[in-house]
Order: sequence, then structure tokens, then C-alpha cells
Amino acid sequence: MLQLEVNGINLPLHPGLSTWQDLLWELESKHLGQGKVISSVRFDGAEVLQFREAEHLTRPLHLLEAIKIEASPLEEMVKSAVKESEGYLITLQTSLAEVAEAFRRQLSDEANSKLSQVFEGIKMMAALLQGVELSLSGNYQQGPTSVAQVLADMGPTLESLIESQGQQDWVLVADILEFELLASLSGFEQLLSAFRQRLGIA
Repeated sequence: MLQLEVNGINLPLHPGLSTWQDLLWELESKHLGQGKVISSVRFDGAEVLQFREAEHLTRPLHLLEAIKIEASPLEEMVKSAVKESEGYLITLQTSLAEVAEAFRRQLSDEANSKLSQVFEGIKMMAALLQGVELSLSGNYQQGPTSVAQVLADMGPTLESLIESQGQQDWVLVADILEFELLASLSGFEQLLSAFRQRLGIA
């Protein structure tokens, strides 16, 4: 028998539900309450980060022994995401400076490997901020800021960076990272400042 727990409270499972998608719809439409969203899902003790992906939505409930769910107020989650993004941005800025220094020291293999990680970090940062922006657009006045625009503004810099890498001009790569791409990240800072203001974060 599947055990269902939401915010520490055991709930009965409706016998007509057969998949995780059925249960998810049931919970979000009838049990969570207005202004609350699911922040964490665990199947048999294992955290499921992408719990809205098709591979999980079609999962039969009879194959699971326990589902543990945490639900939080939407505004609380958005504020937490903004604060997390601020810390993550500082890490990205520091990493960019370190990678630039590695290129200047002609440690190209090490620097290129770290640069790939920085690019992945920028993608994650953008995804996090897009989630915040989407939440705010549905619940607060839409502001002029846009994650998509910040990414678009980075485009020419990234093109120059890729071209310089292809030419193996490591000094130029370092300059682009330190003086252009690092400056482009200020767009994320401006977004975060706008988000903080709209959320009333001191």
C-alpha cells in the first residue's frame, strides 16, 4: 500500500488514481491550497527533481511504496530562489576571473575545461532567473526586465569568444572573459535587484 505524505501529514490515496500524473493533478487542484506550490518530491526516499517530466508523470503508483511531498508558499519559494541566485552569481563572477587568469598563464587545457563549466553555470543561472521571472509575471506587476534580453545581449560577446578560441588566441580569450563577459553578467545583477524590489526583500 502506497504511503502518501504531504508536509509531514499522511493523506489517503484515492483508489481511482493510477499514475503520478493523476496524483499530481489531484494534489495541485484539491489539496495544496491557494498560493502553494510543490517544492520537493521523493519517490521511495529518492528525490525527484524533474517530477513534471514525462518519464515520471507516467510512473504507475502501484510500483511505489512511499511518496513524500513538500509544498511551500509561492512567494517564499521565489524569494529563496532570488537569494540563491545572488550567491550563485558571485560564484560565476569569481570563476570567470579565475578562468581568464588561467588563459593568461597559457594553461589552455585547464582553462577550456573550466570555461565549459562556467558556460553550464550561466545556463543554470538563466534557468533559475527565468523561473523567478515567470512566477513574478503571474503574481506581480510585470517589470521591464527580461532574462531573455540579458542572454541576447551576451550573444555577440559569446560569438567573439568562440572565434578567439578557434584561433587559439588565449590572451584575447582572457580579455573577452574578464572585460566583456564579466560585464555582461551585470545584466543578471540588475535583474536580481529588480526582483528584490518587487518582492520587498531588504
